[in-house]
Amino acid sequence: MVIAKLSHQQVIGALRSTGSTDPDVLFAKKEELLAETRRLKLLTIAPLVAGTILTVSIIGAIVGIPMLLFGFSVRKAYKHNLDITDAALAEYLQSVRQSSVA
Repeated sequence: MVIAKLSHQQVIGALRSTGSTDPDVLFAKKEELLAETRRLKLLTIAPLVAGTILTVSIIGAIVGIPMLLFGFSVRKAYKHNLDITDAALAEYLQSVRQSSVA
């Protein structure tokens, strides 16, 4: 896989490793985790466009269809990473707020 999928536990662990409860510090750590994923965003668009253009011709479809599948799989991993990091950050911030109130 071109983009490694992040797990919920990886993100929570990375947020805990900062040792901070400041939302700005935690947001910066989240952005650091997504840096590699964001750099490869173009990789989700280029195969989709090229695959669509190639699939128009029958001979080009031999290359175009795998390119489309690759583009969709990379896009799925990209969206997965964004969703997981957003959910994990929200959960961690909520748990930090609850522990500081108690």
